[in-house]
Amino acid sequence: MKFYGRLFRLCRFLIRVFYPRYQLEEGARLTDPVVYLCRHFNTSGLFMTVPWLPGRFRIWSLHIYHDWRACYHPMMDYTLTKRFGWSRLRAWLAAVPFSFFMQALVQSARAIPVYRNSLEIIKTYRQSLAALLNQESILIFPDREYTSTSSEITDMYEGFLMVDRLYFKETGKHIPFIPLFADPAVRSIRVGTPVLFSGDVRDPQERRRVLEAIRIQLSGDRASSGPATR
Repeated sequence: MKFYGRLFRLCRFLIRVFYPRYQLEEGARLTDPVVYLCRHFNTSGLFMTVPWLPGRFRIWSLHIYHDWRACYHPMMDYTLTKRFGWSRLRAWLAAVPFSFFMQALVQSARAIPVYRNSLEIIKTYRQSLAALLNQESILIFPDREYTSTSSEITDMYEGFLMVDRLYFKETGKHIPFIPLFADPAVRSIRVGTPVLFSGDVRDPQERRRVLEAIRIQLSGDRASSGPATR
């Protein structure tokens, strides 16, 4: 049985055919299960990484994309009308099919819904833990300023770090966080040094250390491409 659904496999195939190909650097570091971290780059980050990553991985996606009704309203009320300046009619003609398409796509991709600022985030963590225990990796785009195209990432969501605590509690091992730096200038995906906790994620000092190591690599700093950071 195929791991991904037909729609996701079709979309990935079309991107591989019509989108510039990205080569993996240090691809030997890609062993399931891990948590991949990549820049969003206003959606470009998905096109630069998702089609080219090997193995089985589950993408963290905002929960609204998993329900066409929840997806429709922000598309109509903000993205298409306020951000793009479209008329209500034009926005409606695009928002309706797009909402249905996104729901079908994330389901086909077996994406994990992310519930921000909600107690339902526990569902995200439980699904992520189950995936990791099933030897499936996770792909997360943690930048808060997702529309930014700057090479340096300045602010990240931190909630994904809790995955390590759950994984450690279940297995006695820390899960590797592997930064991916997609460089459109040379069309490559630089696989960063695995970053691991050496203590509890609730320790502020340890948390800052891990976040800084991730941030540096997501900003394209090759100085951090040595042995595993822990």
